[in-house]
Amino acid sequence: MTDDEVRSMKEYWEAHARNDPLWAVLSDPAKDGRRWDSLSFFETGRREISVLFYQLDALGIGCGSASALDFGCGVGRLSQALARRFDRVVGVDISPAMIRLAERFNAAPDRVRYAVNEYEHLKAFPEGDFDFIYSNIVLQHIRPEITLKYLEEFVRLLAPGGLLVFQLPSHLKSSDEAAVPDGPALAAEAYSARIRLVEPVPQPAKPASSFVLGLEVENAGPLSWKQNRATIIRVGNHWYGPDGETMLVQDDGRADLPPAMAPGERGLVYLACRAPSEVGRYICEIDLVHESIAWFKDRGSAPLRFEVTVGDEGSGSGGHAGGFDADNDASGWKDRIKDIPLDEFLDSYQRLEPFPMHGIPKDRVVEFFLARACRVERIEEDAHGGPEWTGYRYFVRKS
Repeated sequence: MTDDEVRSMKEYWEAHARNDPLWAVLSDPAKDGRRWDSLSFFETGRREISVLFYQLDALGIGCGSASALDFGCGVGRLSQALARRFDRVVGVDISPAMIRLAERFNAAPDRVRYAVNEYEHLKAFPEGDFDFIYSNIVLQHIRPEITLKYLEEFVRLLAPGGLLVFQLPSHLKSSDEAAVPDGPALAAEAYSARIRLVEPVPQPAKPASSFVLGLEVENAGPLSWKQNRATIIRVGNHWYGPDGETMLVQDDGRADLPPAMAPGERGLVYLACRAPSEVGRYICEIDLVHESIAWFKDRGSAPLRFEVTVGDEGSGSGGHAGGFDADNDASGWKDRIKDIPLDEFLDSYQRLEPFPMHGIPKDRVVEFFLARACRVERIEEDAHGGPEWTGYRYFVRKS
């Protein structure tokens, strides 16, 4: 990458940082036009890291807790959440404006520091400096030849036994797979539902057991729900720790609604769920999801929530929910987020060109790490690249 290319990439992200920095980091269509508020924005990072580490615990994929690198950190959405799990967190980004904002938002300056990195390497950091490296919705915007250089650097920076988790598109889908939806998102007032249980919840549920919930779903808004390629609405559930705020499993079950539901219409739905794998008390949240668009909760609709005890019969609920760390409790989280005015950092708002998208074929990624004596412990499908791309999230261990 030439100096001119570096300068061009830096200027591109600087423009986005000065235009709509929170949306440039997390591009929810409903938040375009400076509509993110900092509390909701940073809550998405806390949720993402909480779900990730609950998954890692469940899979038996661990790493040290001394140091973590957040690559492409933006304003620190994930760095702040990682600080609750690591003694030292470093966030790097190509945009000085993003880093200035990250420093202003930094609620954990004793654990988190930020650095501008304008190079196709990370030589500012010594070999083996990090136990954990994480990058999400970042590498997909960088040309493949540069991404491979960063992956090389990640291997160098990992401590022996360290863990790298990153997301990356693989290839464009065929025209049939990436069919264009029939229409836009629903109107805002359509995202309104009432959900209630029609059958008792099994208590206690056995660890990792499957059970079925009977639910009555009502269209509580003024507009009809009609299923088509652009409007696929389903019932789904999440699992939280006993505090009710620390999300542990983001997506569990799914169940279809009737093809059309008029305002006020009710329908009976049976949702198959899977209990968490460890004994404890959990909160199950039931909500509707407009697939690939939004959960109804995020549009203002109230989900259904209830407690579920997981344990063998007669064992009681003893202990915390599996994977739930009392020190990582969400209580007080909202008080620690800095709600700073952004006006002094921003230019006048304008529509900017779409983000560039790139991918590297999955087989090439796997071969890359195997050639460097790394173990690819897990690969899972990932949709962050959008409906046109097939993508994956990789879990890589340095031998």
